[in-house]
Amino acid sequence: MAKMLDGPVPDGARSVSWPWYHHVLTNELTRDAKKLLMTYSGVSEKEMEAHIYSIRDKAWGVFPWPCVGEFWFLSFGLAKHPLYRTMILPRLKAGQTLLDIGACLGQDIRKCIFDGAPAHNLYASDLFPEYEDLAYDLFRDNERIPRGHFFTDNILAENEAFTSGPLMTKLGPGQVDIVAITMFLHLFNYENQLKTATRILRLLSNRPGSIILGSQAGSIDFGEQTLKPPFHRSHDGNRRTVFRHNPESFERLWTEAGTVTGVPLKISAVLQSPKDFLFGADSSFDYSVKKRRYLTRSETRRLYFSIMRT
Repeated sequence: MAKMLDGPVPDGARSVSWPWYHHVLTNELTRDAKKLLMTYSGVSEKEMEAHIYSIRDKAWGVFPWPCVGEFWFLSFGLAKHPLYRTMILPRLKAGQTLLDIGACLGQDIRKCIFDGAPAHNLYASDLFPEYEDLAYDLFRDNERIPRGHFFTDNILAENEAFTSGPLMTKLGPGQVDIVAITMFLHLFNYENQLKTATRILRLLSNRPGSIILGSQAGSIDFGEQTLKPPFHRSHDGNRRTVFRHNPESFERLWTEAGTVTGVPLKISAVLQSPKDFLFGADSSFDYSVKKRRYLTRSETRRLYFSIMRT
């Protein structure tokens, strides 16, 4: 998100020598990803890897996110949330709406559709307009998902720009039953996380039970962490940080956002330990030293959360 990163792509960031640019698909192409691409998208097994490499490199050219280099668009993060099968999918099938913010190539809404959710109730948003066409190219579903369900918007824009932007004007405040923010909020420092949280609450439906949920990188020890090169400095030369939460600090963030907006909330958050990722269903999140993932430390965990309007 170039604007959210306060400037253009840093020098050298598009190099394919960074350790988070994976040259070869390994465990990123899971059985779930293969099944969806073959059954939903009609991508043959013979052409699948070349198809994925082509889309990934085009997305890398838009912005060289480490998650793009690591093929995270093949990981259906929302479907791994504990509430997905028991609450989210049944609500979607019953007609509720979902907005995926920081959607990247829209992989999570494709998984929802594959699992039976109606496409006309699903929306996605990201900063880069190129992601919409790349998502259609990846999943080959132009005729299944209507145009106009992807909003190019900046959640951290100045107030006037955000208020007049597509999320507020085309979707509208108080219109979304479910907001998914998977691997998104951890991109920002605390100040911008709070700003983002208050704006998401403006989009959330006024009905009790409306919910925000997702997962992100968390930490046993909460606080600001300095990013690694090449994203470690802003355009004015200042060190750039991101805030990593434990469950207690995450609850404080959303309690503050609820107070600011006057929205009563029930907040739940839990850390998942490294062993659960190495040997469990979400084993693509590998903490081994040899992976050398971007800003992964020994104390890093995955934080799963939900924020429900009461």
